[in-house]
Amino acid sequence: MTLSRDARRKNLEDALLILMDDVGSQTFLTAFINERSLDSRILPTTWLELKNQYLVREAMYGSGYYTLTGSGWIAGLKLLNQFDTPEMKLRAGKLCAALKDRVKGRQYEQMATVGEIATKADLSEDFVRDAIESDLIRELFGTKGAGWAAPDGRGKFIEIPVDFGHPDL
Repeated sequence: MTLSRDARRKNLEDALLILMDDVGSQTFLTAFINERSLDSRILPTTWLELKNQYLVREAMYGSGYYTLTGSGWIAGLKLLNQFDTPEMKLRAGKLCAALKDRVKGRQYEQMATVGEIATKADLSEDFVRDAIESDLIRELFGTKGAGWAAPDGRGKFIEIPVDFGHPDL
């Protein structure tokens, strides 16, 4: 039996909500989803769609373990009505201020550890990791955000561009 477009969309949304619940308050970067033991409410076609839309990604090639992507986390926040809220804007604003402080008056991009930025912004390291990985600042405010310093620095070292916080063109 083929599901209608609305039923498929609904199952995709339900799957994201299930995955967001599994992540809880930890960073989505370390909340592993075992493809072989998926919640039975997530249909196989929905799981394939989550991968095709890059809402989940394989954590280690060929392992069968996945994590949400930044896009998946943002989509989940939107479904939970936690994205464009005063609380999220406050947290993201504190993150912006801490990052902007690192490049203020500088001519070159700057580096910082997740811990340094989390401490300066009075935020959890998990939130900082999720915000950087998902490009939350660009998504929420439409301005240039920060990123990981290098693929091997993912989750540890943040590169803050000189034009951080400028309007995204």
